[in-house]
Amino acid sequence: MAQRRDDPQRDSQIWPDVTTTIDLNDKLSLVIFTTFRLGRDDSALITRQLGIGLNRTLNKKLSTAVQYRFIKNEPTPNRLSTEHRLHADLTPRAPLKFGIQVSDRNRFEWRNINGNVSWRYRNRVQFERPLSIGERRITPYISGETMYDTRFDTWTRNQLYIGARVPIANHVTWDGFYLRQWDARTQPGFLNVLGTFIRLDF
Repeated sequence: MAQRRDDPQRDSQIWPDVTTTIDLNDKLSLVIFTTFRLGRDDSALITRQLGIGLNRTLNKKLSTAVQYRFIKNEPTPNRLSTEHRLHADLTPRAPLKFGIQVSDRNRFEWRNINGNVSWRYRNRVQFERPLSIGERRITPYISGETMYDTRFDTWTRNQLYIGARVPIANHVTWDGFYLRQWDARTQPGFLNVLGTFIRLDF
């Protein structure tokens, strides 16, 4: 995934993430997350994120979430931004044939980036199917996300995920994925990403 050094639009990155979910009752959960991103061909720490939020399950087919993130970005050595981000999610789910599940996350974001306020809408459709391999339960998935950004008044970004979730211990799940991003409005906007998420559930 080496970056072309003469092309500032392209980069390879690694996204480690730790998310802790604490059940407050059978429908409401507190979520705390920490995210770091390595970029510039995986050689520099370019993003730090801290966040907190609430997830609510309305029924088996519908869930909502409200979350806040504080983000510091330094995608290139001469570009630094601080962002306050508040977002709300609405996610319907439905079973398909052959044990496949589909979800459609609709996310509305309010963003304050260096004092400039904008909005973004993100739509992510995901297909997944749990599999049992021996005593291990693995959930492979594929998802695509597109985003509308009011800073440009257009659909700016598309992402494709391929990955799997694997329980590794009681209350601990590992989520690994490959992501490809296309975005001609940001720099760098064309990314190859390896993501590794640790999810803690209590």
